Amino acid sequence: MNLEAARGLLQVRLGLRLEGQDEARLQRAVQQRMTALGMDAGPAYLAQLHTDATELTALAGLLTIKETYFYREPQHLRLLTGHLAPLLLRGRAAGVPVRILSAGCATGEEPYSIAIALRERYAASAARLFRIEAVDLDPQAIASARAGRYRPYALRALDPDLKARWFTPAPDGTHQVTEPIRQGVAFRPLNLVADPYPDALHGQDLIFYRNLSIYFDAATRAAVLRRLRTLLRPGGYLIVGLAETLANGFGIFALCEREGVWYFANAAAEASPPPPPTLPTAGPGTADRCPPPVAPPAPAMVPLPADPGPARDTLPQAAGVPAPILDEARREAHRSDHEESYRQALALARAERFAAALEVLAPLCAAPRALPLHLRLLAQLLLEGGDQEGAAAAARRVLALDAWSVDALVLLGRIARAQGDLGEAVAHLRRAIYARPDHWPAHLELAQCRAADGHPEAARREYRIALRLLGEAGPTADQTGPLPAALPVADLRHLCRARLARLGEPT
Repeated sequence: MNLEAARGLLQVRLGLRLEGQDEARLQRAVQQRMTALGMDAGPAYLAQLHTDATELTALAGLLTIKETYFYREPQHLRLLTGHLAPLLLRGRAAGVPVRILSAGCATGEEPYSIAIALRERYAASAARLFRIEAVDLDPQAIASARAGRYRPYALRALDPDLKARWFTPAPDGTHQVTEPIRQGVAFRPLNLVADPYPDALHGQDLIFYRNLSIYFDAATRAAVLRRLRTLLRPGGYLIVGLAETLANGFGIFALCEREGVWYFANAAAEASPPPPPTLPTAGPGTADRCPPPVAPPAPAMVPLPADPGPARDTLPQAAGVPAPILDEARREAHRSDHEESYRQALALARAERFAAALEVLAPLCAAPRALPLHLRLLAQLLLEGGDQEGAAAAARRVLALDAWSVDALVLLGRIARAQGDLGEAVAHLRRAIYARPDHWPAHLELAQCRAADGHPEAARREYRIALRLLGEAGPTADQTGPLPAALPVADLRHLCRARLARLGEPT
């Protein structure tokens, strides 16, 4: 079977980007679908992919991670109920509901979470004040969402009181969304990349478009954003995943911030798109900031699980075994266990299951002699979950063991920049560059700091260095610690050129 042809179809028709490391996964998915269809000829299956959109969607379903749950990234729900909903309701004509679209809704956890949050804030009035619609590529996911029945794992982050109010337990151990919530969301299948957008979807006030663009390349992300903009009324808003803000900063929308949460605003229609994004000049505040498009600070994340206490030997005493041999056996057992736990935590983190990764990693990092390798991953996971103080503490533990850890220094620089302490950020980043002059993430972070603190020439110099190093590194370059970069190298180079252009340098 010609996997490149299948890959091309998934890219062109669905926008799904498959990197080289997905080769074996694609092969397995193709074989699984061929077996399900009773086919053994690759060319025949490829021909069906060309003509059968349903089968192409079924194949794509095996290649995307459907890790979703109720009240995922609750910062956005608080932003909705505490700020955006009141803002959108202000001055609205009677009988005209605020329209909210969940784009890429999967099996319905996101739109139902929105409906629950609004019910909690506005009680029964939410039914007339808001109209919630949801779309997804996968018809099977839409059918599941309409059914509204979920296993306990999907409710793992939900407050018990919310679970009791808005779900009915079923005999099989699942939980059924209550009728007011289920009836409050209208679902329909839609390919955001290729399908014509129905007229009925136009005029949205707010679009949730979270944790979907990670599957798209830069061109597809920009194209989808432009298409989604046609659905938003002027003055409407777009919310992307916490870790996706920078990857969607093409200047199509204005980037806003409220109390540390970043989101996009749809300015009035213009003859041409706004200029490329710039950088924030201050840390998060309490009031809204909707400047021209800017790059966000370090993404937000989840707290560290409770300290499990020091690690203990689990190898039993063996009668007649000399103490030095037994001690070495214990050490080897610990090393093996720790290596396996670290690999498991790393795999979970790379699948964006950050909370689960933290649970596996926490005992390793609580040990008296925690390894810098484990602490570096801990710091990144905490940063991915929004715990800047915890991430900084973990990074400082790394530096206590390895005073010139570039990863820890860059992470501390990112946190300081996000908190508005540009002087401290610059100090950490200069030290990282002293230790490793060819580390492009340090140069890129330093460029953003220098642009923010009013030193454009220094910013231009650092952007030029980062651009050169990214060009030398090649398309698979990754100097961002244990987790991959948020953007491909080509996108990072484009970002550097855009920043240089904004700073007045032709590129």
